[in-house]
Amino acid sequence: MGLGLDSAALALKAVALRKGGRYLAANPWIAVALRLLGIKDIAVTGIYATPGSRSFRVLRRFLADAAVVTTVKIEADAWTESGGRAVPVLYGNDFGYSRRDGDCRETLTIFIGGSSDRDAVVIELLEQELLAGQPDVFTSLIVVANDQPSVTRNEFASIEHTGYVSAARFGELLSSSDVAVLPIKANGRAAGHMVTVGALEAGVPVLTTTSTGMDGYVDGTFVRYLDSELPLMHQIAEHAEFGTKNRQRIVEHWQGEFSRGAYVGRVARALGQLDDA
Repeated sequence: MGLGLDSAALALKAVALRKGGRYLAANPWIAVALRLLGIKDIAVTGIYATPGSRSFRVLRRFLADAAVVTTVKIEADAWTESGGRAVPVLYGNDFGYSRRDGDCRETLTIFIGGSSDRDAVVIELLEQELLAGQPDVFTSLIVVANDQPSVTRNEFASIEHTGYVSAARFGELLSSSDVAVLPIKANGRAAGHMVTVGALEAGVPVLTTTSTGMDGYVDGTFVRYLDSELPLMHQIAEHAEFGTKNRQRIVEHWQGEFSRGAYVGRVARALGQLDDA
């Protein structure tokens, strides 16, 4: 309900301020609201709905032949297979997060954030490793999701589930971590992109479990796969150490590939491709 009301409010504001030309909706539900207001010339970035789900069917009905730019190939494929028009591009943005400085000499800080398609089993495995004393350094795990706040601590680790936090606090926690971890379920839709881009902007390396929802974002250097079948902490500590030594390289990678400017350029080219088809 909250998303629907926010989308409707944005759509009404956009119509009131309209100066002509096509609308580009950064969320598909804003595009639905625009269609309900009688606007036909619409393009959309992102679908974020599992193929076959009720949300997906509603979006297909209202968006119809609108040009859609998704942030992962699996979403574009599902959309076109259902009769729509879509092209995938890699997401990017400038969140304005502060840059990570320093290293994890005394405490290694791991960030897990967002609730979209997170794999609770992998998170639990990591918590068990930490509390059993697997890392060589005291480790702080910060889990930001829509769950109940809690803190668990022993001589080896501290585990904090923050519950909901503001966008500003989310950025502070992410940018002050040594490594970001994305335990993602494979649900056939985009997931983890915003956290990935925000982490890279802050100079924080990223690990993600294997998921088609992250296809194209894993480069094997700054963003790597986490093998959930193997002990987790060795992989995480190794990537955190890489981040300590390569902060500037990570930021430069974000600037070239995942900044807002890079993303806008990709979206513009994709829309041109859809219009020419």
